[in-house]
Amino acid sequence: MGTKFIGIDGYGKIASVNQKKQSKNNINNKASRVYKLVRFSKRLAREIGKDMKAVGRKIGDITWPTLTPGKFFRGVRNFHISGSYFEFMRSPKGIATMAAPVLAAMVLILTVCFWTCSDKPLTVSVDGEYIATIENDQVLTQASVQMNHALSDVPATNKSTPAIQVSYPSFAEVETASAADVYEMMVVQHEEIIPDADGLYVDGVFYGATTEVNALATALEGILADAKAGYDDATVTSFNNDVQISTDVYATADIKTAAEIIDAARSSFSIRLETDYVVEEEIAYSTITETDDTQLDTYSEVKTQGSNGLKEVSYRLVYVDGVQTDAVFSSETVITEAVDEVVVVGTQESYQPTGDFIWPVPYTSNVTSHYKWRWGRMHNGIDIADSGCYGVDIVASDAGTVEWAGWDSSGYGNYVIIDHGNGYKTLYGHCCEVYVSIGDKVNQGDVVGAMGATGNVTGTHLHFEIIENGVKVDPYPYIS
Repeated sequence: MGTKFIGIDGYGKIASVNQKKQSKNNINNKASRVYKLVRFSKRLAREIGKDMKAVGRKIGDITWPTLTPGKFFRGVRNFHISGSYFEFMRSPKGIATMAAPVLAAMVLILTVCFWTCSDKPLTVSVDGEYIATIENDQVLTQASVQMNHALSDVPATNKSTPAIQVSYPSFAEVETASAADVYEMMVVQHEEIIPDADGLYVDGVFYGATTEVNALATALEGILADAKAGYDDATVTSFNNDVQISTDVYATADIKTAAEIIDAARSSFSIRLETDYVVEEEIAYSTITETDDTQLDTYSEVKTQGSNGLKEVSYRLVYVDGVQTDAVFSSETVITEAVDEVVVVGTQESYQPTGDFIWPVPYTSNVTSHYKWRWGRMHNGIDIADSGCYGVDIVASDAGTVEWAGWDSSGYGNYVIIDHGNGYKTLYGHCCEVYVSIGDKVNQGDVVGAMGATGNVTGTHLHFEIIENGVKVDPYPYIS
């Protein structure tokens, strides 16, 4: 097998050999071998046929009716001893004549099997320098595909044309190399490509390669270290995008210093930073309710004032390129416990009359006019007044529902009537202000208005009446 000169473009051609063409060549080669075997078999058959005809003629000369065993064996002995065909076949030349076709057929069959069923080792040299012994040409094809990929980034002006030589070695046992081994040896032969360089890729974009061992990794670690300057030791930084260092074969034109590569890629880096953040937060107090069955359900009083507590809360903050994207709760420590607030509330049903009437003006108990005949007509209530009493509170004498609230021409001015629901009603006349409306529910002691001088009056006072089953009675005996 002679020398093959394969240029740089040849690697690509080897890698893209048409599969159909290879299949056709294999079929043609096998057909040629089969044709030769068939032709040899026909020739062998012809020779054997000639021999059988000669034997047939000899057998035809035998007189079968008078043939005896003695004659047969004498004839056979004479046949071998004579210069007949069988005597010739007993000679070395005759034996060789019969054995030659059989041996030729066996050699042909073994040759076909050897060339079709086994691979022969090949030696590979580049520019006259031996690099490896391979099992078959498929190993060289695989290595050439890898070489073609490695040379894909080499500018056309920088490509050289090395000569790859393939030949058969001696049949002595040799150790063969893999396609990867051949590829690595071929790489060493090219000045246009650099093996074992570190290339930087950011989100799949190639920024260059360097032969400075570990320089890119160190530079990337420095970028992450600078990003967490000023933070505590618990802070962690990482690249938020895909940053890869790939050790591979690169074109010489792509070889740069690590600093040049980092400068070119710096604007493409996205950095994620995680750090702890501690803040003080209030602990809201809870409200506990206690009941008092001696008070109305409208009663409420704070027994113990509540106060908020204080806790220290830790969060894990996440920043991407300086912008906060997440805050995850980590832990909390209580500094001051919260104090619960205790509130006492009444349980007695509200707006229910007690049957007892309280004094309607807490400000004074001075009565200026009683329930009696006065000025030619009956005064159906009592008047309560005192100095400085204008605008003081008037309270409901008992619980009930407001029946009237406002002004009319009856002479009471602004007044309020409360129906207590037990046959009793109370009236509060001459108010300067009315604080309730018709239909309102009031409890005993609720403020319903303010003392004034509206209606038919001679001065500021409260006219107070108690009406029992529709009859106005003297209120004085009913109130305490």
